Amino acid sequence: MELWQRICATGAAVSLLAVSAAATTVTGRSSTMLEWYDTTDGETAMPVYQYLMLGARNIKDTDVDFRLYGRLSTDINDEVDADSRLYYAYAEKRGINDAIDLRVGRQFIFNPAGSSIMDGVNVDYDSGEMVTFSLFGGGDVKYYESYDAKDLMFGGKVGGKFSENDLKLGLAYMEKMEDGDTTHQLIGFSGDYSYHNIARFYGEYQLDAINEVASHILVGLHYFEKSRWQVRAEYLYSKPVFSDTSFYGTLPSDEYQEVLAQLNYRVRPGLHAFGRLTHEMYESSEVNNANVIEAGLEQIRVNRFAGYVSCVVRQHEDDDELLGVRARASYLLNSAYQVGGGASMDVLERRLNTYGDPYESEEVTSHRIYLDVTAFLSSSTSLEARIERIESDHWDDEYHYGSIRFNYHF
Repeated sequence: MELWQRICATGAAVSLLAVSAAATTVTGRSSTMLEWYDTTDGETAMPVYQYLMLGARNIKDTDVDFRLYGRLSTDINDEVDADSRLYYAYAEKRGINDAIDLRVGRQFIFNPAGSSIMDGVNVDYDSGEMVTFSLFGGGDVKYYESYDAKDLMFGGKVGGKFSENDLKLGLAYMEKMEDGDTTHQLIGFSGDYSYHNIARFYGEYQLDAINEVASHILVGLHYFEKSRWQVRAEYLYSKPVFSDTSFYGTLPSDEYQEVLAQLNYRVRPGLHAFGRLTHEMYESSEVNNANVIEAGLEQIRVNRFAGYVSCVVRQHEDDDELLGVRARASYLLNSAYQVGGGASMDVLERRLNTYGDPYESEEVTSHRIYLDVTAFLSSSTSLEARIERIESDHWDDEYHYGSIRFNYHF
């Protein structure tokens, strides 16, 4: 919390400096949100969130940008932990000597070796030549554990561009430390090849060096020669990587594999049909392998209407079959109101607990029906409301969810 207050104060100071500088552009969004939903204990939680997204460009004519996104939160009924979050808050200067981008502060690090949120420094070098590289280092931010000065992370990536930039290769490393002890050592490789603007081949490989096992493999093909047809095929392998010093790191972790094939067809501008086949393979004996087939239509908004509808068939190896429907529609009544709604009936959907305890089981829902409405109060303000009825594996029966959100853009 002390860190959050310090960086919020920094953000406020930067904003004041930005406003005083004629060349500086300040934009952002403030959102106040109230939620209410039933807990597994039969009580009603009412968390309140205050979100702030802020961007300041070219502060004091220095070509330095500042970006911040976070929230303050509490539960009015004191039923759930509605923790405040600082997602990112960093200063950035791009194009130093036409080659270097420098970013300092809380930021999201992503490369073939892994991803994490870091309080630190990230340097990217790309002069337009064949070789690129990046280096980063700082404190490892873990929302679900205490934050200690000895919780560090560092690493980097070396990349190369070949065959007139059609082939891009990358080799990356990431190491994490907890209380001064090494907990993660990850090595990643990525490759991406574009073939004559008609197809793209890509792949990723991640090695857990401490346990000497592969933790992530992705191989894919995207074919887009025809203007109306597109084909995508992928193979995914995933094995969780736990801290080497944690209790969970001593337990066997479940592997997951997936083979996917998808076909898209553009019926007309804004409307396309799709079909997708996914074969899911689970190491755990508690979950059966399954084939999931989904086919439907999706309309992107080109006038007043947007939405999609699809049929989903889930076939398990024990011959158990689940036939479901997923749909969503929204309609712009006029310049002031938009209404919408949707449903997922007999469709298994998994929602991960992204920022909470990673060892808690995720929520799996089978039925979800919702309605929403948006009122555009002015060019800079809007009010959103949403209600849902949900059937989940965490509840014996259905539960209800509602939210109201006020947005202000500046």
